[in-house]
Amino acid sequence: MSSILQDSTILWAVALMVVLPAVVIGAGEIEERLRQRDSSFRAVLSVLRWTTIPLLAVWAVLTGLADVPESSAAVRLVATGLLLSAMVAGVIASRLLVTRVRQRRGAGDRGQVPQLLLALPRVAVVLVVAWVLLDRVWAVDLSAALTALGVTSLVVSFALQDTLSGLASGLLLLGDAPFSTGEWIRQGEIEGRVVDINWRSTRIENRDGDLVVIPNAELAATNLVNLDRPTRAHRVVVPVQVAYANPPTRARAMLLDAARSTPDVLDDPEPQARVVQIDDPLMGYEVHLWVDDVRIAPRVASDFGALVWYQSDRHDVPLPSPAYDLYVYDGVATQAAARPDQPEIRRRLRSSPLLKELDDSELDRLAAASQPAHFAENETIMALSAPGTDLYVLWAGRARLVADGPDDEALDAGELRAGDMFGMLGHPARSGGAPRIIAVTDCEVVVVDGGAAAQVISRSPALSEAVQQIADTRQRRIERIVETSVQRRAAANGQRSDGADASDTATVD
Repeated sequence: MSSILQDSTILWAVALMVVLPAVVIGAGEIEERLRQRDSSFRAVLSVLRWTTIPLLAVWAVLTGLADVPESSAAVRLVATGLLLSAMVAGVIASRLLVTRVRQRRGAGDRGQVPQLLLALPRVAVVLVVAWVLLDRVWAVDLSAALTALGVTSLVVSFALQDTLSGLASGLLLLGDAPFSTGEWIRQGEIEGRVVDINWRSTRIENRDGDLVVIPNAELAATNLVNLDRPTRAHRVVVPVQVAYANPPTRARAMLLDAARSTPDVLDDPEPQARVVQIDDPLMGYEVHLWVDDVRIAPRVASDFGALVWYQSDRHDVPLPSPAYDLYVYDGVATQAAARPDQPEIRRRLRSSPLLKELDDSELDRLAAASQPAHFAENETIMALSAPGTDLYVLWAGRARLVADGPDDEALDAGELRAGDMFGMLGHPARSGGAPRIIAVTDCEVVVVDGGAAAQVISRSPALSEAVQQIADTRQRRIERIVETSVQRRAAANGQRSDGADASDTATVD
């Protein structure tokens, strides 16, 4: 038995008669399973089964059974074919793996893998196979070739120094990794999302939707800012100027209220307002807003600027107005003169169907305790779930009564037009929801002090009864809408649990 094991010819024969057929049969079974699953890796196994394994068998017969020297042309040709087929299988497998990595990273938050890094596995496979073929199979003296290559590369490096510099910079960028694909960077005046990093350059999609190509050598030699690191939180600085007559405390309060009302502005870190300029007739401020996505920074700055106008009107903090006439200009007095006087406010109050029957003395009392206010489109005028003590009379524009349903669903509970009142009429809905008044268009509102309004309403039984009736009607409407939404959501969840198809679920919702 020991003599049989020591005879290499017998071992080669056993391997060819037993092991090789088992490998071929196993590869066929695996290939059939991959075909049934429509797997892209079937191509790799097909190359191994029909090319690499047969060449391996021929090489084993020549070197193991026929005892042909490895230096013969036949063995070298078979070995060359064997290595080339293995290289093809390796290149196909690396390409499939790279494709899967690119798709998986592209679907996630971190973006795609750089093309330069994805090409390295295939290059490595080709270089290793080429080295084995030249050095091991064909016994080529690589030292002389490397010497000649060194002289040639010296000449080529002078001719292609810019291209090679870009290649080296690309490798340095991959090693240092100051940014990756999908992240938002700024280099000089260029700002945008990194689309790809290749051998020579980096491609960036800017805010205009255009593709900007920057050489890697330029990126490696200059300062750049990664706006997505260390966190995605980004500070937006908006300069604002207000009239010099405004006390800084009131001006900063107005600016912070506008910042907190701006959509997508983070509460932590909280907005800040700083004085940066003191120069009659204006004062300069910087407002710092924090967002969690630098891509929305221009929109946030625009929304904040629009809200500043409305907040300045409500806070009585005039913004500076350009003056071209040669006279002493008092912005505060001019804006105060433009505000409606008491007769105008009384006329606006009389536009309400509930207040028009009041006598002039009662309207004068309400007008004396009133002031106008402006609200922007889609801005929340007030929350009825925690009502204040003031009475609101809608003078111009349209508003809407909205309640929160299940899963914070916004439920429409009716429209308010010029003349409608709210504020002291609001009560939280007993069955849930958070009622609030939202401006559908730009709205002008007359805000009446709650104490004066309560005294006038209490002296008029008819007005008091009408106010209570409106409040009860709105409350019942909110509760009915919220209850209906809860029932619809429960019915939809019930149909999903019973196996309803997607179209039925969409119909119920």
